[in-house]
Parts: sequence; C-alpha cells; structure tokens
Amino acid sequence: MKKIILASLILLFSVRLFSQDKIYLKDYTLIEAVVKDVSDYMIKYTKFSDPSGDVLAIAVDDVVKIVYENGIVRDFSKAEARKAKGSSGEKTSYFALGAGFGRSYGGIGVKAQARFGKKQGFGLHAGLGYNPTNAGGLCFGVGAKFFYYRWLYINAQVGIVTHEYYWDYWDYYNPESYFGISILAGGDFFFNDHIGLNAAIGPTIIPDHGVRMGFDLGIVFKF
Repeated sequence: MKKIILASLILLFSVRLFSQDKIYLKDYTLIEAVVKDVSDYMIKYTKFSDPSGDVLAIAVDDVVKIVYENGIVRDFSKAEARKAKGSSGEKTSYFALGAGFGRSYGGIGVKAQARFGKKQGFGLHAGLGYNPTNAGGLCFGVGAKFFYYRWLYINAQVGIVTHEYYWDYWDYYNPESYFGISILAGGDFFFNDHIGLNAAIGPTIIPDHGVRMGFDLGIVFKF
C-alpha cells in the first residue's frame, strides 16, 4: 500500500513538474510547451513533448497570449496596445485646445497646440486673447515647445504681450503695442486621457523696455 501511495505521489509530482503551457502565436500557431522564462522581448520554453530538451526562444511581438497549465492567461495584445500609446498608456502625439491666462493665451484667451514625438518631442502653438493689464487690448503669442520628458517642456514664443499708454506731441494719451519674446518652462499635466492643467513661468524680453516675468495657467483639452 505504501508503495502504491509513493508511486502515486511521484507520478503527480512528475506531471506537475512538466505541466503543459500553451503559447498562441499571431499566425494562429499553437505551441505546446513548458515556459521557462518571459522577458520584455523574448519567451524561452522547451517543447512539452521533450521538456528536458533544448531551450527555445520566440519574440514577444509574435505572441498573442500564453495560457499556463494552471489556467492563468498572460495577454500580450494588451501590452502591445499600451506600448503603441506610450509607456504609461498616454498618447504622446496629440492636438489640444486650451483656455486660460498668460503669455501663450494672449492674456485671457484661448490657444491651439499640437505635440509630436514620444517621451521626447516638440510642439507648435498659437494663442489669442485680451490682456486687461496696463492699457488693455488684443494680444497674441505663437511659438514652439521642446518636450524634454513626457509633458515637461521649454517654450519659446513671440507676439504682442501688452499695450501701454504714452503721450504724443499733442498731449494725447494713446495706447502703444509692445512686442515681446518669451521663454517659459512648464508642463501639460493631464489628469486623464483628455483633460489637463497647463502651467509655465519664465521671462519676457520687450525690446527697449527690459525684461518682465510672464506665466501661463490654463485648462487643456486633448484630442
């Protein structure tokens, strides 16, 4: 009786040791295997019919899923979809509209922006709005952004940044437009797939009128 029990335990252990995993490929091939290791790029396995034989390898990009002998499923198609959008599942290239206050918005206004690239990228933007400070008036900004890591950027832009009063020869108090060059550092911080906060700060150079600080603060809607 003890021999029968011992033999049964050995048999169960052997079956568990060489249990069958199933690797499903994109070309609809099914590999019956014993999976040894799974990395970001390769899957190593032996054939189920020869578990002590050579260790083989296949690229993760060629695999749809692995169904392990215990029923656990590892789906590589979902990982591939996340990889296509970026490491965090975020879209790295997009078009966006924003509303807020600051240099890029032309005062209180709106702006349009496009971003291209992956973790590092570049973008173009243009904004139009009303600046209520000084003499008030319509202002605008156009520029380019370098995204040095994900949504963090350095922005260089030009445009009309303010209007101020001056006395002419007839002693009239008239507004004059001031052109400026701004360098802002900030980020587009997205809360979900579509909505985020835009914040940045930096100097604005106004020829013949010195340097003034500027900022951006607004809501961004990503498409």
